[in-house]
Amino acid sequence: MLFYSDQLLSQAPRLHIADTALEGCLVDAEAPSTDAISTSQYQGNHIPANRSLARVLIKRSKVYVADGLWELALNDANKAIELDPSSPWGYERKHAALHKAGDYENAVNAFEVMLSKMSQSTDPSIRKLNRYYINPTNTRTVIRRAVQQAIRDSPRVLINTISGRLLDKSEQASSFESLPVFKQLISSMTTIVDHTRIEHDVTQYYRYAMFSHEREDNEPLFENVTRVIVYDLKDSPANDKLKMFCKIIRDAGLDWAWSDTCCINREDRVVLQEALVSMFKWYQGSALTLVLLRGVCSPSRYGDLMRSIWNTRAWTFQEYRASKVIRFYNEDWTLYRDLDIPNHKESPEILMEMEEAMGISAQALMALQPGLNNIREKLHLVSRRETTLVEDEAYSLLGIFSVSFPVIYGDGDQALGRLLAHILTSSGDASILAWTGKSGSFNSCLPGRFHVFSQLCTSHIPPSMTGTEMETITATLRASSLNLDLVMKLYDRLKEHPAPTFLGKRMKASCLTFRLGPLSVSRAGSVQVFRAQTTTLGTIEISTAEDLTQMDSLILVHPWIDFLLGRQSVGETISEEETDDESSSESKPSPPPPPMDRRTAALQLIARLRQPFGALLLTSTGQDVVGYRRVASESPITVQVQEDTPLDDLIDSIRILDVL
Repeated sequence: MLFYSDQLLSQAPRLHIADTALEGCLVDAEAPSTDAISTSQYQGNHIPANRSLARVLIKRSKVYVADGLWELALNDANKAIELDPSSPWGYERKHAALHKAGDYENAVNAFEVMLSKMSQSTDPSIRKLNRYYINPTNTRTVIRRAVQQAIRDSPRVLINTISGRLLDKSEQASSFESLPVFKQLISSMTTIVDHTRIEHDVTQYYRYAMFSHEREDNEPLFENVTRVIVYDLKDSPANDKLKMFCKIIRDAGLDWAWSDTCCINREDRVVLQEALVSMFKWYQGSALTLVLLRGVCSPSRYGDLMRSIWNTRAWTFQEYRASKVIRFYNEDWTLYRDLDIPNHKESPEILMEMEEAMGISAQALMALQPGLNNIREKLHLVSRRETTLVEDEAYSLLGIFSVSFPVIYGDGDQALGRLLAHILTSSGDASILAWTGKSGSFNSCLPGRFHVFSQLCTSHIPPSMTGTEMETITATLRASSLNLDLVMKLYDRLKEHPAPTFLGKRMKASCLTFRLGPLSVSRAGSVQVFRAQTTTLGTIEISTAEDLTQMDSLILVHPWIDFLLGRQSVGETISEEETDDESSSESKPSPPPPPMDRRTAALQLIARLRQPFGALLLTSTGQDVVGYRRVASESPITVQVQEDTPLDDLIDSIRILDVL
């Protein structure tokens, strides 16, 4: 037990009230000098006097604490405990003195003894007081829950920028208990648990930074760093990049950092899958994203960011979109354009460059929320970006579409096919089928690369008619000689057909089908132009590198059924009026359309059906089970249903096709 000499006590200022009370107590008890207070003989012979003296020491300890004299307060508390060891109040004063002195671990120990003395007291009134205090065990539990909540959505592995080591979730969680603030929180909460303070202190500690950069050769991988200190890595351009990133983050006051190169164990498929799916969320939850612009030298100028290699990579699209706070650094680790502000995303100059580089306003970009919405626009925004691996064209989009499916490197362009099939089946958005060019290996109706979506507004699907335009055409159709019964029948047949779906690699799609007549070749060469006559579409023209004369059962199809029914406006962008600030992190559902009678809806179908559209060309696979594959064309096959086409023919043309 720690005691301080009476010489130290005599050197302290004489606090009149406390000292006078102590002296009076000593006289009344006929006690010896204070040198004898701690002797066992005195304790044994003067128990009532000891307790009276202990109470006075406790009072004086309290005065010393209020005056900031921690050592003197602790000295009195220890003497009070020795005089009356069964009393909890000496331990209460000891806890207060140690807490104020910053010795939180011993303060908590003293407080726990105090609670134990209370529960063991022979005085019922003291035992009842126990319920007004918080057991440190309860506070520890609350803190640990707050820690788990704070790290729940953060990366599985982070670099501790102080120690330079990689720590997994369990190590991250336990690290908080090694901090002085952990014991300070426990020691300070004696009668009530301050959840707000705990959440604040825990959240502040677990703030982390993300790294956004162009991956280079010989980057330090998980297996290179997992058992070493980052700052001790051998000097090399790639290692120095990681070390400099960690140092800057540490100097910014953040204890945690993440880099894709060393914080993902790519040998563990479960870990890799989790990382690719969660990456958008990780960047979104970061306190800071540091972007290193390779190839941008100091002094950097306006336009360097826009033209940087970083701005051409597919992964960096979601990293920029997801991050709330970003700081750009030149190749030499100086701030881009010397912009020494906390968040470069709030710089008008940066926003102008990024808007020009991405082809979308900052407000519209932030309005693009993760999920299966604005699918065509998201595909368009990444269509001009590049990846080192073909598979990453798909995997770099998992976050922005908020989808998960097996990650298989070595899958080639089938990865993008699997992603698009998943999106189409989940959303029913047939605009994914609206493209021209070469088919991928997954399914003939899906591309192998996402550059085919470089045009946002596709001519395959007609633009939506304005309200006035639609009302005028509908009124004309209502007054015409159309057989309304057949119009209604066509409408009902189309309405009952499902949206396109995938089962494995096979797509089932509801379509209006149109058979081609005899073909003629108007021009030979690598690309041939074929012409054919149809009863419903008139003369059609197809540009393709394939020889259509060698194919059986050629048909053109109209797969944009949702458009015809007015259920989907495909390819529309987010207007400036629709954008909101980032506080609206969740996509708001569109208000339901006003109710419409069935006859009007059917007439609107006819109006849309007579608009020019981009047909898909299919040919039979020739297998036992009737199936089709898409024939690649070099340009959209734009056709239009003739007005005199019998409605019976259109009704009979509705099919559900299997496309491979």
